[in-house]
This record gives sequence, C-alpha cells and structure tokens, in this order.
Amino acid sequence: WGSNFTAMKLALEEVPPFLFVALRFAILLPLLMVLKRPAIGWGRIIAIGALINMAQFAFLFAALRADASAGLASLLIQMQAPMTILLSFLVFGERVRRLQTVGLIVALAGLGVFASSAGGAVTGLGLALILAGALSWALGNLVLKRVGPVNTLALFIWASLIPPLPMLGLSVLYETPAPLATIAAMSAQGWMAVIYVALASTVLGYSIWGALLARHPAASVTPFALLIPVVGVAVAAAILGETLTPRDLLGGTVILAGLALVQIRPRRPR
Repeated sequence: WGSNFTAMKLALEEVPPFLFVALRFAILLPLLMVLKRPAIGWGRIIAIGALINMAQFAFLFAALRADASAGLASLLIQMQAPMTILLSFLVFGERVRRLQTVGLIVALAGLGVFASSAGGAVTGLGLALILAGALSWALGNLVLKRVGPVNTLALFIWASLIPPLPMLGLSVLYETPAPLATIAAMSAQGWMAVIYVALASTVLGYSIWGALLARHPAASVTPFALLIPVVGVAVAAAILGETLTPRDLLGGTVILAGLALVQIRPRRPR
C-alpha cells in the first residue's frame, strides 16, 4: 500500500486523474466472476463504491497529478483515521477516548504545519484535494462500520462496479475527448503502474489485511497501517527522487505521532 503511491504518480504521467480512476477499477471487473457478492444490500455496495473507490481516488489522483508528492500524499491521506473517529462520534455517538482526543489535536497540529507552508511538496490545492479524499474515505468507513463481517476483498471488488462509467464520463467532459486514444498511447511503464495499483494494491493488499484481521485482534493489526506513509516516503525517495523539506519532516512527524496516539488502545486488566 505504501509503494502504491509511487505507482500512482508514474501512471499519472500518462493518464489524467478521472480516466485513471475509471481504468483502475475497470481492470478489476473480471474478478466478479470468481468472487461471490457479499450478502449485503446494493445500497451499501454503491455507497462504498462511490465514497471509497471513486471519490477518494478521484481527489487523490487529482492532487498527485501536479499538486502533491507521492510520499506526502501517502501520509496526508491517513487523516482518514481521525476523521473516522470524529464522524463516528458525531453520527453514531461512539465514545472518544482521552488518548484519541489528544491524538486528534496533535494530528491537526501537524496538518497546520503543512497548511502554513503549502507550496513545497504539496500546494494548498493539493492539501485540500487530499483532505477531501480522506473525508470521502472516512465517510465510506461509516458505511463499512454498519456492514458487519464480510469478505473485504469481495466487497471492494463488487464496489468496483461503481467508478468506471461516471469517471469515464467526467474524463470525456473535462480531461480528454478521446479517452481510448489516451489509453492506446500508454507505454509499458504506464500499464505496469496501472496494473500494480489495481491488482497488487487492491487484491493483494486487501487479501493480506483481511487475513490478518481474521486471525488477530484488530488492536494488534491496525497500528501497522502507520507504516504505510513510512514506506510511501521511502519508495518515493528511492524511485522518484522526492525529497522532504525540514518543515515537511516536522509536519509529517507530528501527524504520525497524532495517528499513533489515535491507534493506542488501553490494556484491559485480567
């Protein structure tokens, strides 16, 4: 998942954002023949497809196109975690622990560092787009919280039915009148990047994540999501040559500290 952001950046050199979203999820549709539809209503599948699969990546890809580095995008999109906690409190009345409240405040402080220095590895527009993507993901998480235990991989593959046609339509309206010609002109590197994003990230990533959650307590598994931006920054530096300013490093460290506090769960006495 961390290296996924570098692959996105490489693909966006050849494919505009909306068309990339359409292509990414269209590649997954043949898997519908081997994965049974989860036993949930179509309304929730459509909501997850619209919020997590479509809106999140439309905003994220638009930011990565020209307004954000891959490394920082992998970090800033993780603001979905505190957003989910806050929305769960507002919508469902879920209790927010003291450490989570502190973590939310710390993460927002780190975000303020980026907002005050936008223009380096992320512009003001890029920051807004990534936060919109994180909010879309968080809203989708609210739907997921009411789905119950399902095959996560199958759910996201069936939700992949939603993005292709709307994103293709938006691409024709705002990006390119000849999307098929754009796709036909893609290089081998572009195709490899798109396939990596579609298959390695979604299929392999969710399969491993789902298997871990099935075998171990969520409190033991979910903190490892904090490694996503660490890997994201490292891979972007190695492959794309991205560098971070001291202020970027400060803001990223503060956000990671806030996310770590959000993830901490108190030990229960025996």
